[in-house]
Amino acid sequence: MDPGIPAKRNKWQRYGLPEDMTGRSFLDVGCWEGINCAEAAKRGARKVVGVDLCTSEDLRRNVETYGFEFIQMDVLSEKWLELDDFDVVLCSGVLYHVENVISLLFRLRKVTRELLVLETATRDVGGDEPLMLFKATEEANNPSNWWVPNRSCLREMVRSCGFDDPREVHVKERHGGHRVCVHAQPMERDSYDRVLPRKASAMSLEGGSRNFEDNRGRPTSI
Repeated sequence: MDPGIPAKRNKWQRYGLPEDMTGRSFLDVGCWEGINCAEAAKRGARKVVGVDLCTSEDLRRNVETYGFEFIQMDVLSEKWLELDDFDVVLCSGVLYHVENVISLLFRLRKVTRELLVLETATRDVGGDEPLMLFKATEEANNPSNWWVPNRSCLREMVRSCGFDDPREVHVKERHGGHRVCVHAQPMERDSYDRVLPRKASAMSLEGGSRNFEDNRGRPTSI
């Protein structure tokens, strides 16, 4: 490992990222100083992109040294929609910083081709019931923190946003909860289980004509 990359900041082995990245593309969402982007480049990735809202001199040095691409953006901005998809997507320490967690997960699904590696803080509340805690400003030690899920909620949200069988690969106890890293593969096709008509008798996902009454009670059809 390069002397410029402290071992404690390199999460590659801890999060079970692929040992060999030869020919694969890699996206780090919330890349900080670009340490994992540098690691992906060293492991042979053909395309490496880091995304973050903030920058630093350490990030600049890593970009210049390892040749990966950095894009400064808000993950919930329209600029995200211009991104390609990637074989491996890492998102660590970001989920609790966004106002709309589900929107983030759907956006991660859009750019993930093979593997999502998602790491976040969780809280030990609610048992097996999926719950997410709102962090009020006066309660949060960091005002940019919004939500913290329990582990059940984390898995169910990932599954609901288009990924198959999320599994925990790293768990570390911390501050009334855990830091948890999950691996998840995108579904071969999007699930529409939660896209349901309000009136099943009048609307159909399969299409076709249905009979209705107009505002005068006369039968009509579409």
